[in-house]
Amino acid sequence: MKGSIKMEDYDGYLDKFIKEHSTKNLPLRWFANLCELPAHYHLGKALHYDDHDDHGFTYKYHAFLSHWFYKPYFKWGTVYRLDLDDPDVMSKSWDKE
Repeated sequence: MKGSIKMEDYDGYLDKFIKEHSTKNLPLRWFANLCELPAHYHLGKALHYDDHDDHGFTYKYHAFLSHWFYKPYFKWGTVYRLDLDDPDVMSKSWDKE
């Protein structure tokens, strides 16, 4: 059984990400965010076949679907970005003590 994550252990890591909405059209953004689910699934399957050096039809099928489902997500969906050039992001609070 997995242990729960306590808020005392939370170091503010998720606050470092910047939420970027690519469009103000809500139904289009919802559609794009829904397209990320099958894209993520097919990407995982394509990486699985790639790890086993099986580059046959099923690998190409999953890679193709992942590619086309990610297109609307990256164009209109909500993307979370981590700016590593920002000095606040790479602060000493992230260093392990």
